[in-house]
Amino acid sequence: MNIETRHLRAFVAVAVALHFRRAAERLHLSQPALSRTIRWLEGELGAQLFTRDTRKVELTEAGRTFLAECRVALAQIDLAVESARHAAAGDRGRLVVAYMDFAINGTLPDILAHFRARFPTVRVDLQYHWTEQQKAKLLEREIDVGFLIGPFASPQVDTLKVASERFVAVLPERHRLARRRTIAIADLADEPFVFGATAMWGPFRATVNNLCLEAGFAPNVTQEAHNRDGIFGLVAAGMGVTIYVECATRSYHQGLVIRPLTGVSARMETVAAWRKDNRLPIVPDFLTVVRDRVAAPPTQR
Repeated sequence: MNIETRHLRAFVAVAVALHFRRAAERLHLSQPALSRTIRWLEGELGAQLFTRDTRKVELTEAGRTFLAECRVALAQIDLAVESARHAAAGDRGRLVVAYMDFAINGTLPDILAHFRARFPTVRVDLQYHWTEQQKAKLLEREIDVGFLIGPFASPQVDTLKVASERFVAVLPERHRLARRRTIAIADLADEPFVFGATAMWGPFRATVNNLCLEAGFAPNVTQEAHNRDGIFGLVAAGMGVTIYVECATRSYHQGLVIRPLTGVSARMETVAAWRKDNRLPIVPDFLTVVRDRVAAPPTQR
C-alpha cells in the first residue's frame, strides 16, 4: 500500500469541509486534482469514503472510522517532526524518566528541579515503575533513564550511583522501642513487619530479609502495601514495624518514629540507568545534571 501523508491530509481536508472546492482551496490544489486523489485513496483502501452528489458530500461509515484514525496518525507525525527538529537543535525534546519510591523521596526531585532550570523547553515524562519493571523497560527502549535499586548488570546499560543510604527502623510512635535513639536490628526479631508487596519491592525485600537472617531471625510479615505512604500508614496505625532507608527522615511523618539501625553495615544503593546506545541528544545533558547534583555538597541540594 502506497498511501502517503499528503493523501491523508487531502482526505481530512475534504472530511472536515465536506466540500471539494473549499478543501481544494485550503490545500492549494485544483478541485480535479483533489478529486483524483480521493478516488485513488478509495481504490487503495477498497472502501468508499464519501457519498457525493451535486448538492452535498457526506462521510460513509468507513470514512468516519478512517477520519478518526487519520487524525491520530497525523498528530503523531506532526509531534514526531517537531520533536526531532527541536531535539536536533538542542533546545527541546522529550525525556522519559522512570522512578521508584526511594528516588522520588530522595535525590530525584532536586535533580529534576535543576534540570528544568537549565532546559526549560524539554518535556520530562515521569513514570512510576518498580525496579524490575524499569530494567525491562530500559532494555525494550520504553524509557530513557531509570532510577532504580542497584546494581543493574547488563552489557547494554550504563549506571551511575546517585545515592547510598543507611537502613532505619520505622516504628509507631507509641512503640516500646520508640524512646531509644538507635535500634539494633535483632531487637525487631519478635515484631510483626509491614513490607512493600513482593512484586513491586522484590530487590529491597530480598536485601532486608538477608539483613534479618544475618541477625538470627526471619521477619514475620503480616501486612503489605504498594508504596511508602501505604507502608508508613500501616505502621502508624500500629499494624507492625518496618525497615526503610534514611531518605524517610527527610520529611515529617505523623504517628511514626524513625531510628538508625545499629549493627548493619550494608547500604541501599539507588542508581540512574540508561541504554548505552540511546542517541537522544538530551540524555547526556540530563546525565550531566545528575552527576552535578550527586557531587554537590548536601547543604547545596
